[in-house]
Formats: sequence, structure tokens, C-alpha cells
Amino acid sequence: MKVSRGLLLLAALSVPLSAFAIEYEFAVKYDPDAVDTSKWECEYCEYTEGYSGDLDIGVGAVSDDSFKFGEYNGLNEDGAHLIGDMRILYRNEEDARYYDLHGHDLGLDTRTMYVRGGRQGHYDVFLSYDELPHFISDSAATPFSVTGSNTLSLPPGWVTSGTTAGMSALAAGLRGVELETQRKRLGLGGRLLQGPRWGPHWEYKVSFRREDRDGARRTSGSFFTNAAQLVRPVDYETDELDASIAYNSRKLQVQLAYYGSIFRNADEFLTWENPFTPLVAGADSGQLALPPDNQFHQGMISVGYQLSDRTRATGDVAFGRMEQDERFLPATLNTTLAPVSLPRTTLDGEVDTLTANLRLSSALTDKLRLSASYGYNDRENQTPQAAYTWVSTDTFLNPATRTNLPYSYTRNTVKLGADYRLPKGLKLRAGYEYDSYERNFQEVDKTEENSLWGKLKWRIDYKTQLSFKYTYANRDASSYSLVPEIDPPQNPLLRKYNMADRTRDMVGVYASMSPTEMVSFGAGLDYINDDYDKSDVGLIDGREVNLSADVSLMLNEKTSMSLFLNHAAIESLQNGSQSFSTADWSAKNDDAITTAGIGIKYQVIEEKLDVGADYTRSHSRGDISVSGSEFPELNTELDLVKLYATYRLKDDISLHAAYWYEHYDSDDWALDGVSPDTISNVLSLGEVSPSYNINAVALSLRYKF
Repeated sequence: MKVSRGLLLLAALSVPLSAFAIEYEFAVKYDPDAVDTSKWECEYCEYTEGYSGDLDIGVGAVSDDSFKFGEYNGLNEDGAHLIGDMRILYRNEEDARYYDLHGHDLGLDTRTMYVRGGRQGHYDVFLSYDELPHFISDSAATPFSVTGSNTLSLPPGWVTSGTTAGMSALAAGLRGVELETQRKRLGLGGRLLQGPRWGPHWEYKVSFRREDRDGARRTSGSFFTNAAQLVRPVDYETDELDASIAYNSRKLQVQLAYYGSIFRNADEFLTWENPFTPLVAGADSGQLALPPDNQFHQGMISVGYQLSDRTRATGDVAFGRMEQDERFLPATLNTTLAPVSLPRTTLDGEVDTLTANLRLSSALTDKLRLSASYGYNDRENQTPQAAYTWVSTDTFLNPATRTNLPYSYTRNTVKLGADYRLPKGLKLRAGYEYDSYERNFQEVDKTEENSLWGKLKWRIDYKTQLSFKYTYANRDASSYSLVPEIDPPQNPLLRKYNMADRTRDMVGVYASMSPTEMVSFGAGLDYINDDYDKSDVGLIDGREVNLSADVSLMLNEKTSMSLFLNHAAIESLQNGSQSFSTADWSAKNDDAITTAGIGIKYQVIEEKLDVGADYTRSHSRGDISVSGSEFPELNTELDLVKLYATYRLKDDISLHAAYWYEHYDSDDWALDGVSPDTISNVLSLGEVSPSYNINAVALSLRYKF
């Protein structure tokens, strides 16, 4: 009999934790008078008639430029910036009218504005606007023109060569380029709620969103054995529409809904000049297709019905269609190759989707609850097939043709679950899950996965809780056979990890305790082990361990402290074959991420001055070895120190100040020391691993009304 390693680990951990819990139960007795509830407050219970809210205005400053520091927060440039936040609420008790206005980061490129208003229980409307930048890299350099055009040209006087070392005009032709995108999104919509005017029990919703994204990202293009990293433009526009009609009564709920998405790209293609000496005549320029215009539409109906006081059933069905019909680009720009005729002018891509879900839950008794669900997901690709002439990177014309494969699949899922309350604070949950995939044009026609899981939660007393969870899953695949339409074929011994036989063990152990009202702490462990025991070439096994712990302390009435620790370790092993046969090399990945932090808050003057400090340390490490040969270690370090204070000038006016220092350092062998001409057959962007030391300050005045 094979015993799961995860099960052994669960047993080993359960013994000491259970023993500790039993010992703790005898040591601590339940005492309701020991809990001080005098300072418990409900932030949302008080109703304010008329206007209320708060306004923040101030100034902040950043010491240095850094795309990595400002990657998503908008603080990528040094210098001062405006701090602007608002929250304005209006409530009218007489006619139940209300208005909400929210604004955040109004002085930065991450700004958000949101306004909603209406009459409670009758209708409401909203208007929103937000921006989100993504600063990718500020260390890239390229000889190509980077004016946002989809045509990249080399500088005048460029000298081609068979290697980057021979490109004599490279150094003089390099220019810096910033890789970044900016998303801007506008939304509006509204609801008509149930009421005598619109009909009892009915609700109508509609919302529209327009998103524009522009900027530049990295990509690459090749000419058979030579390649270049390129900068491609981003100029996207997406429209989304949501609309629904719902009927809600005590027993029956029905909803009809529609969702539509239309995506447009202003640039169909990217062309670039070949910086290398062409391998064949005419291979002077290359061309890549960029994301094509496409659209998706879906209609859905969902129904919920209360069969009895203890039993409820719900179900939904959704029909969708994806379409893409952009015109084809020429098969090649190389006019010296034989003329290539395309079998079609457009793809005429069409995919129909059908999803359905049925759920049933019932509380058979006060202690026992059962649930069951069935899910169906069908993706039918109706794109017509055609035989296309194969041109390899504008360099060679292959006499054979390739046929596009309209990949489709059908997925069925079944889930059964039960919850049962045992005596003495114990609660047991268990379940079974079945998941099957049926595919076409894939090496495996069908996979089936069966999972069993159980969770035991033990509430020893109101201060102590323990829980244990274990899951066993086994995936079986039908016979693995090569797809005849794929040429050249893959290694017949290779197994793709998402379609390979796999055994999975998952264990979770969690504990939370509050020995006194001044102290609380929690800890958890998650363990996952994947075993691909029938794979000779491909992913062989993988393991992941996650540990977490946190402590909260009230040192006294004025001082509180918190600490936390998280550690994740991920390992995987895969086999490969350079001889197109049995495995003759292996690769091992070993990643570890550790994050720890401490925070303290202190009330210097009661209801007048509060100060605090936080420190966070994070370190990640990645090791890669191939058949015993070690790659340089990947490292990332982050240190963050933050000091902050709040001084109440009046009951409604307070002054907020903050200072933080952030240190970031990374080592990446794929970037460090790799200048544009380091690799003889790759013209790279010459990026470097990001690192920075940033000082930032913020000072703002808050008015609360």
C-alpha cells in the first residue's frame, strides 16, 4: 500500500498541535466577563443627515527617478507631487436621496474618481474614471527608431554584420527608450430598482466602460538564426457593455444578462529592418502581426429557487461567441522568394462557448448540510481550416504546407460536499470532486481527475481554533499519441504537464489563539506535492510549501505592536532529451520567498497625537541547475521603513505626515552584464536588473465634516 507523503506530514503535525490544544483547554476557562467591550465601535452604524466626508490635500516628494519603485503607484519621477483625496457623502432622510463622491491619488497618474447618486430603493446612477500606469523599464536602449510608429528603421549609415560585434555603428546609434503603458478607463451606468413605478420585484442594470491603453512594450523578431529585441507600440481601445434584468421574490430569483466586449488595435503589424547581414537575398525587413481586432458577446440566464426553508437550488446557462476577422498580412516581405498565395484573405475566426452550472444545497438537520453542483463548459472552435504555405522568418520557403487546428474542448465537473457539526466545538467538512476534459487536436483526447478532501475545524473555546485540511487528487489521461497534423512531430516520450497523469497531495494546518485580550497570534502551513510518475520526458514532480505566522500585541493602552512572517518554497524537476528519445538531461528549479515585518503604533497624546513605524523585509532566491551545472543565483531584496504621524489640530482638522525609505536590489543573470552586443546573434535592449534607494515624504491636511 502506498502512503501519501502529504498524509504522513499531516499526521506528524497533528500530534503536537492537538496535544498543545488539549493542554491549553484545561489551562484556560471560558470567562465572558474577561472581555472588555467598552471600546468596541461600529464605524458604519451612525447615520449622518446631510453632507459628511473628508478632504485631504497636501504635497509629497520622491528623491529619485525609478520605474521599478513607481511601477504601479505613479511615483516614478523625482520631485514634488500633489496629494489629493476626497470622500463626500450626502444623505436625505426625508426622500432617501443620496450622493457619494470619491477621489484618490488625484495628483498622480494613478488617479481615481467615482460618483454615485440616486434614491435609496428606487434608482441610482454612477460615473467613474481611473488611470493605471505600468512602468516596465527605464534602462532599455535600441538603435531602431522609437517614435511610437509600427515601422522600426535603423539610423542612417548603419553597417550590417553577421554578428553584433561587427555592427560598427551600434554604439553611436543607440538611444534610450522607456517601456511603459498607461491605461485610462471611463465608466457609467445605472440601476432601476424594485418599486411601484417600475414594477414590484424587478431590477434593471446597465453599465458601459471604455478603456484606452497606449505606450510601448518589448517584443522580438528573428531571421532564422539571428534575432533582435524590439519595441512595439501599444494603442488599444476596448468597449465593454453589461446589461441585465432581474426578478426577485422570496422564493424565486431570475436574471437575464448580456455582456459584450469589443477590442480594437490601431496597429495591425510591426515591421523592422534587419540589423544583421541577410542570410539570403531579400531578407532585409521582417514583419510581425500585432493583436488583432476581436469581439466577444455573451447572453446568460440564471435562476434561483427556495425549494423549502432548508433547501435551495440555483442554475445558470450562458451562450457566448468570440469573433476575429482581421485581414491577413502578406506571408512574407521577401520578394525574392517564390510568390506565396494565401488560401483565405481573413481567418474568419469564430468560437462558440456554452457554460452551464447547477447547484443544490440543503440543511437536512441543524447539524448536517449537504451540497452538490454540476458544471458544463463547452468551447467549440468553428474557424474554417485551410492549408497555408510555411515561410520561416522571411528567409526560407518550405515546400510543405501547414493546416490551422481549431482547438476545442468540453469540460464536465461534479462537486459533492457535506458539513457536519460534531460535539465539543468540532466541525467536519468533506467532499468529492470530478473533473474531465475532452479535447481535439491534442495529444490526449481525455483526462479525468478525481479528488477527495476533508477539513476538520476545532473551536476549543472562544480564544482558540485549530483546523486541518487534506486533499488527494488523481488525474488519469487516455493514451498519449502524436497529433498527425503537427509537423515536425514532438518527442513521443514527452508529456505535457496539463495533460499528463498526476497524483497530488495537499495538506493545510492552521491555528489561531488569543491567550488574553492583549495578545493574539496565528500560524499556518500549506503543503502541495505533485507527482507525474508516468512521465519520462517533461515535468516529473513539483512541491510547494507555504508557512505563515502573525502576532498582535497590546503592550499597554497606548501602544500596540504587530509582527508577521511568510515563507514560500517551490521546487520542480523536469527531464529533457536532446536526442529526441529517452531523457538525457534534467533541470531543477528551486525558488524561495521570505517576507517578514514589524509594526508599532503609539499614542503620544491621547486623542491628539499618534505616531507609528513599520519595517518590512522581503528576500527571494531562485536556483536553476541543468544536469548538475548551476546557473547564477537569482536574487531580489526589498527593505521598507515607514514612519508616520497624525496630529489633531481640531476635532475636524488633522495633520498627517509620513516618511518612508525603500531599498530594492536584484540580480538577474539574463540581464546583468548583457549589453546590446554581448550575444553575437541577438541584438538586445541591454536592460539591467532594477535597483534603487528611494526616500519619500508626504504632508497633508485632512478636513473631516
